[in-house]
This record gives sequence, structure tokens and C-alpha cells, in this order.
Amino acid sequence: MLLNLKTIHKPATLAEALTLLQRAGTFPLYGGAALQRNPRPDVEAVVDLSQIGLGRAWDEGDLLHLGSMLTLERVRLICQERGQTYPLLGGVAEALRADLPETLRNTFTLGDLLVERDPQSFALTLLLALDAAIVTADESVWPLADWLSSGDDAWRVLVTHVSVPRGATRAAVAFEKVSRTPADAPIVGAVTAMQITAEGRRTALALCGVAPWPLAQPEAARAFDQSGEVNAALERLALDPPSDHWGSREYRTEMARVLTRRALLAAAEKVQ
Repeated sequence: MLLNLKTIHKPATLAEALTLLQRAGTFPLYGGAALQRNPRPDVEAVVDLSQIGLGRAWDEGDLLHLGSMLTLERVRLICQERGQTYPLLGGVAEALRADLPETLRNTFTLGDLLVERDPQSFALTLLLALDAAIVTADESVWPLADWLSSGDDAWRVLVTHVSVPRGATRAAVAFEKVSRTPADAPIVGAVTAMQITAEGRRTALALCGVAPWPLAQPEAARAFDQSGEVNAALERLALDPPSDHWGSREYRTEMARVLTRRALLAAAEKVQ
């Protein structure tokens, strides 16, 4: 509950929304789920973004652009439709389904997902592996890795859309996790996206549950592409996970290695 919320603004234009967000204590409202799940005492006013055209998706070049006001269920359907041709987008649809049940996917928007920055989200972990970029109202482009590590100020930035590379037509995504039960969020998770292009195999790897936000592992992915050996990738993992009541640093490190092996092998088998 937002105990100090006093005002809900409903601008008709992007320019009006930006002017309102200059006021102290004012936050963008993408749908409300993220703020409800993370109640903040500094929220005194919110800017409802539903009337300013951020609920659409469009293709441009090799990118799929997804508006920040799209529900996650709508994003899932959009990616699923394109997944027949572009398997990496099909993987995004699978990741969203794994993250949240349908009732919550119809409540959460893409903007909610981005500002909440759930460190256990498979969808965010895959978008990170795919080199997705955040585009804000001032036309700044943030690599997702920078956005995830940007700190508390991200809550007040107005995100207009996310740009996701569609990838090659010969590609595959693999997810692996360890969790309390099969239905639970990962304690540690690994996501691999693998493409076969004219230049050869290109692998992307990202982990969740090993840091306060998902982490890409480009050196490990590069080592796998160059050698074709899983052990070479494991040697290049950059890991310094925390310890908490779900798992010690040693446990998370070992699980990251086990899950990375499984994800790499699974993606390689799928893409054959």
C-alpha cells in the first residue's frame, strides 16, 4: 500500500507526463503492480501513462520494439507469434510464462517488470542475454545491464519501450534452475541463447541468483563458442554470489556451474 500517495495524474501527452515527473515525490505508473509490490514511502503522486501511446509493439530492422505499457501477457503473445520464425523471441514468451501465472501477467506491464528489477526473473535474465535495450522518454538508450545496476533512480525514469533483437532464424533458448519447488522462482538460474549464423555459432549466457540483479556472462559464452567445450566456459564464469537463508555463497557458486553446463548442452542440442 502506498500510504503517502495523494495525487494521480493522467496526462494526455508524453510532454505533459515528463513535466509532471519533474516534481519531487512523483513516479510513473505503468500499471501499478510494481509499486504495489514494492511500497515506497516517498511516493506522493503518480503519473498514469495509459493515455500516451506506450501500449504498442512494432518491428524495425532486426529489432522488436515493445511499449512499456504492454501487459506481460500481451508481450508473451506478441513474442510467441514471432517465435515461429525467430526462436529467441519464442524463448522470451516461454520465460514470461515461467516467471508469472496468467493472472499476474495480465496485471503486470513491461514497465512494471523493468522498474521492479526482480533479481530472480527468468524474463529479465533472458532479455539481458539477448542484449535488449531500454529506451527512455528523452530518447536515451540504456543497455539492460546498465539499467539493472542503475540504483534507485530507475523508479522515476519514464521508459517508453524496450528494443529486443529478433536474432537468427536458427536459434534456441534453454533455461535451467534450482528452486525450492518446481513452481518457485529460481534460487539460482541459468539462461542460454544460442544462434547459428553465417559467421558461426553465437552464444549468450546470463545467470540469476548470483548477484542483486541478473548478470551476463560474456566471457564464458565466448569461451564456449571458441572451444566448443563446456568446461572452458565454466572456467570463465564470473561469480561472487551472496549468502542468505536460501543458499550459501558456495552453494550458489556450485549450482551456477551445474546449471550453466545443463543450459549450454540443452541449447546446443536444440539448435542442431
